[in-house]
Amino acid sequence: MYKLYNVKRWGSLSAHLVLEELGVPYQNIWLTPEQVRAREFREISPLGLIPALGLPDGRAITESAAIVAFLTDAHPEAGLAPPIGSNDHAVYLSSLVLMATNIYPAIELAFDARALADSEEQIAVIRRKSVQRSLDLFGIIEARLAEDGPFVTGDSYSAADIYLFMLTIWGHPSEQAVLNRYPHIASVVAHVRARPRLKAALEAHGALEARIAEAA
Repeated sequence: MYKLYNVKRWGSLSAHLVLEELGVPYQNIWLTPEQVRAREFREISPLGLIPALGLPDGRAITESAAIVAFLTDAHPEAGLAPPIGSNDHAVYLSSLVLMATNIYPAIELAFDARALADSEEQIAVIRRKSVQRSLDLFGIIEARLAEDGPFVTGDSYSAADIYLFMLTIWGHPSEQAVLNRYPHIASVVAHVRARPRLKAALEAHGALEARIAEAA
């Protein structure tokens, strides 16, 4: 059985939703930020990364996009990813990695600006530029959806749409502002929120509805 090490509204959200969509047995282990920083968790995730997914053989893997790709490839019968080896699967993997290595870090930088700066002026510059970077990158996804959508991989819903949804809940200046700016992304987000299998997990993460308040 899988073990998901999970923090509410953190990067484990995507893996949590994918596991719910797959309908496979797993143990959900809620952690607090303090527990993530504890030495005990470093034995599972040496860098202290969330999510971590415990595998049935006792090993664990990290990195949200890798976990999502592994789960969908391990359970192809669920149809949460295009067939392995297909051109559509290549687009699926490329989209996951693009979001994980570009949009995710830009958003994270906006939240963590204070830890990287020596003055309020530097904080403001880092935050402003990282927010703009994230919006520009969302714009690339929006353009792709407009041309090749309605979903990230084309005509079919996949875990890449779940991953995109996760990123929008951290959007700047607010989640709702991102959705208002990018209607095709908003359509994907609405589809994810309407999935019956996901209601309980979305509720647990406080993500059933878009937040209007500005991100901290």
